[in-house]
Amino acid sequence: MKEVLHDANFPRDAEGHTYHVGTKQGEVANRIITVGDHVRARRIAKHFDGGKPIFEKSSQRLFLTLTGTYKGTPITVVAIGMGFAAVDFFLRECRAVVQGEMIVVRLGSCGSIDEDLRIGTVVVPYYSVGIMRNWDYFSPLLPADERAAGAIEPYIITQPIACDREVHDALFKTLEASNAPARPDLFGGEQAKIAANTVNASADSFYSAQGRSVSAFTDANENLIEELKKRRPGIKTFEMETFVLNSLANSANADGSGRIRTGAVQMIFADRNSSGVINPAEVEVLEFWAGQSVCEALVNLHIPDELTQREGVWSKSSA
Repeated sequence: MKEVLHDANFPRDAEGHTYHVGTKQGEVANRIITVGDHVRARRIAKHFDGGKPIFEKSSQRLFLTLTGTYKGTPITVVAIGMGFAAVDFFLRECRAVVQGEMIVVRLGSCGSIDEDLRIGTVVVPYYSVGIMRNWDYFSPLLPADERAAGAIEPYIITQPIACDREVHDALFKTLEASNAPARPDLFGGEQAKIAANTVNASADSFYSAQGRSVSAFTDANENLIEELKKRRPGIKTFEMETFVLNSLANSANADGSGRIRTGAVQMIFADRNSSGVINPAEVEVLEFWAGQSVCEALVNLHIPDELTQREGVWSKSSA
């Protein structure tokens, strides 16, 4: 940290840059795509007008922000890494520097637990539930007989929370209108598929809360996937961010500080039934297609002029 920060409750420097994402007002657009890694962010930014961003910022906390225009409309891509905490940093700090409404779409990878959804499928979930490791269950202070009796469960499964219906439908529509090209060397020669109106599970870890077995640790997750399917019928995918994005947006909207509409596009990279994993060439095809489709959906979603941040790096660029 090089700059002097102010306000320990919500740290910013003298110019208004936030502590973790590192951006200030005018550097983040009302329409945002959030991704996990920097490579995906830069791949999406190639769809911007001119083939590159107008503004780029890599923070000390490794958040990458790329802002540009797509068909003249400002869009920001933010690479945040993985997990619940990263979403919390990202959404709160972007909300603090964006005036008006926000539309935020998560474009990320996921694993399928549905036998009908294979690698190469792009999923647009409507509902998402959260799965969190219950640390008290694993505490050495918990009596063994209480643990054995099931007095406390190893994982917490939340109630489902929905994204924005209009955003969901726009994402599905643009993906359908521009399906990825079929190639004999990709996805077994089949056309990439799209599934919408599904239920997603967002876990607070890649391993234990997604039912993966790691021999060096006691995770008590042998029946987690089966229990999840029983309690929340219709679960199709696992990932680590969508539930928190939807939940935090709901909190912001209830507070009245500015409406945030959310959606998600999830590319199936892993088949948990067959243990299959996507290859790099397939990743590139899915990310290019899905990235452009999300950009297209975002510019077609209306934000009233009076609820749009007019001045920013995009307006200075066109001046």
